[in-house]
Amino acid sequence: MSATVFVYGSINTDLVVYVTRLPQPGETVIGGRYASYPGGKGANQAVAAAKAGARVRLHGCLGDDLFGRERIAALEKTGVSTAGVQVRAGVASGVAQITVDEQGENTIAVAPGANMSFSPEGIAVEKPAPGETLVSLFQNEIPQEATEQLIIRSHQAGHHVLWNIAPTLSHRPTVESLHAIDYLICNRNELAGLTGAEGDPARAAAIPLGWGVKRVIVTLGREGSILIGPNEELHIDAFRVEAVDTVGAGDCFCGVFAAFLAAGLAEKDALRTASAAAAISATRRGAQPSMPDRAEIEEFLRSRSGS
Repeated sequence: MSATVFVYGSINTDLVVYVTRLPQPGETVIGGRYASYPGGKGANQAVAAAKAGARVRLHGCLGDDLFGRERIAALEKTGVSTAGVQVRAGVASGVAQITVDEQGENTIAVAPGANMSFSPEGIAVEKPAPGETLVSLFQNEIPQEATEQLIIRSHQAGHHVLWNIAPTLSHRPTVESLHAIDYLICNRNELAGLTGAEGDPARAAAIPLGWGVKRVIVTLGREGSILIGPNEELHIDAFRVEAVDTVGAGDCFCGVFAAFLAAGLAEKDALRTASAAAAISATRRGAQPSMPDRAEIEEFLRSRSGS
């Protein structure tokens, strides 16, 4: 598969506790199992895209510490280029504390550390060759101002720009940034946080279109996903699986969608492929370790051809 994806985002270490149920505020749940995994939305999506067959170049920021060195080694082992990863001396690398229950649902608290020191300075955005599709993929775990600068520069260079607004944005993006977005990707809560509109996600998704965004994709968990454009509405069903850990499933969706979009797959087919990959991811523990490779995705789709 000939595809190139540039990812700009966070790199974390996930510290995970698996419990029978999520604790209530002020409650301690005893008996959990602990595990540590590579994580961070930027790194997760980069790994998902790389395992799906894309050439991936990751831009992020780490501290010069043990977690940082471990993350570089793990990313390079998956084939992700880390030449664009900035390393800050005296700053802690990002970590996420995650709790997962028996149904695979989770709560996450993040200490971003070096991620918030990420700078767009000195990053040269490559222009696509004639006939080439380059995709730039963003999230919201590095400074929003840096993200918006790079979104505009990527758009100006001729990239397809995908922005997964997770976690929820702290403030509305600039008009110039919104007009540079080809696909705004979010879940229900993130969409509501951006627009202030509750209820029907299709109706709420129309609001960013009025701001200049070209298309909005809303992920709906077990209900699949929808894509809303000026003259289109697609619904992609979710694949039914026995979920054990949903951490990273959304990142898997974004990374795989970016990879297959860059490869020239039709929009609807790229969404279905991303949905299949996310379903596989939810059946495995951990974020990056759960990401399926291209062969696994294709075999899953063959086995569910009637789904």
